[in-house]
Amino acid sequence: MNFKTNKIRSEHEIKRKDTVEKIKKSTTTFLRAHIAAILIIGVLVFGTYKGCSALATAIGNAPTISIKNIILSFVSSSLQEDEAGYTNFLLLGIGGGEHDGAELTDSIIIASLDLENNLIPMLSIPRDLYIEYEEGYGDRINRYYELSKLEYEEAGYQEAEAQKLALEDTSIKIGGIIGIDIQYYALIDFSGFTEIVDAIGGIDVYLESSFYDDQYPLDETGLYTTFALPTGENHLDGEDALKYARSRKTTSDFDRALRQQQILNAIKEKTLSMGVLTSPSKIKDLLDAISSNFMTNLTLSEMAYLGEIADDFSEDSMLSRVFNDAPYSVGGFLYVPPQDLYGGSAVLVPNSEDFSELATFSEFFLHNPSMYTNPTPLQIVNGVKYEGLATNTLYYLDRYGFDVVRYGNAPEIGQATTTIYNLAGENLTNTDTLEYLQKLIPMAKVTDIIPEKYQSQNWETEASIIIELGEDFIPFYEENYSKNFYYWPQ
Repeated sequence: MNFKTNKIRSEHEIKRKDTVEKIKKSTTTFLRAHIAAILIIGVLVFGTYKGCSALATAIGNAPTISIKNIILSFVSSSLQEDEAGYTNFLLLGIGGGEHDGAELTDSIIIASLDLENNLIPMLSIPRDLYIEYEEGYGDRINRYYELSKLEYEEAGYQEAEAQKLALEDTSIKIGGIIGIDIQYYALIDFSGFTEIVDAIGGIDVYLESSFYDDQYPLDETGLYTTFALPTGENHLDGEDALKYARSRKTTSDFDRALRQQQILNAIKEKTLSMGVLTSPSKIKDLLDAISSNFMTNLTLSEMAYLGEIADDFSEDSMLSRVFNDAPYSVGGFLYVPPQDLYGGSAVLVPNSEDFSELATFSEFFLHNPSMYTNPTPLQIVNGVKYEGLATNTLYYLDRYGFDVVRYGNAPEIGQATTTIYNLAGENLTNTDTLEYLQKLIPMAKVTDIIPEKYQSQNWETEASIIIELGEDFIPFYEENYSKNFYYWPQ
């Protein structure tokens, strides 16, 4: 895809598909719609079964009917998985209401369920990422769901079915961009967000530094108000939680994405707390608040299964990353191109001019999150006469989240080949690190045989792996690492 020449789709320019196969409208039970909402609100809120059981206990079981047993009868033995054995979710947030852009997906999060390590990595995609919709036309990614839904509505579908089909299309589209097969989707309408947070008694968030926004929009008046939070623990009601989630004028969209992930986790924690789960009135308020603000394709049995595995996950299970335009930070694979190339619009495009780097990082982070919870320390050494080779390779690996603890020159110059030395041998905590390094440095050979120059008595390092760059790395580096001047920190 050529990101430099594509045209931004105008506001009302929609190419309808030649044929749209009619799909019989499906029905969803009242119970499923409500439980699905509880499940998704807290990033796969694992309190489905727990909440229903608490409500059943509070109500009291009839002599011949056990609500708990009825719920357990729906429990599935598993979830759908991709080829790697992971379950992936697309979480979308829209503004809702009647204003312009009410169905733009300004929150886009991919969450993956790692049952082996009890981890849930979450990866946010910025709303301004430019993607191709149809050949020769493109737009920001946050319009894809809106336009897809409109296409189905114009083709004669009722709103609920058009929404379902548009969510399926969006899951396929975003999954294709990041190279991940998405099994489940969930859509939240933020117009009902405040009621949901208030229904669970508010949420608690911890701020490492104070938060200040003097340009938060004041309803539809066109005026602004100031919203501020101090450092430390903060208890937020629905209104304040929404402001914290959506504020962006004095921070970046990337900061906003991280705050949204923080809030989702806080909702999950609060929903699982005993104060909510043992209160029938709070459960009822939560059900009422979210009944019309969510849509998901999770079945009731799958939701019950998530409830069953709730105790395996905690706050520490959640990992968050964001695709961004800072080339020296994790996920920094994007940049802002000249606006005149995109019809005057400010968009983000990948440095690689395709989505290959985003897909590679998505595979690393979503399919091996333990590599980020317990990173393997690396050292990069330049074994040739090529200035800046180790430094720029450091920046490149930083973007993928590798833990480079040292970099510099090798003890000997003139190395012909690139070698990855596994100093830890069989004690290496995450062997996938070696596999992923070979994907990024494909000419490198991996060995546990450590030459004398890198043995502990001759070479001091905290690293478990040493990457020695040789002459065979230079052509690959020049082709893949250093082709764009704007990509390197100045």
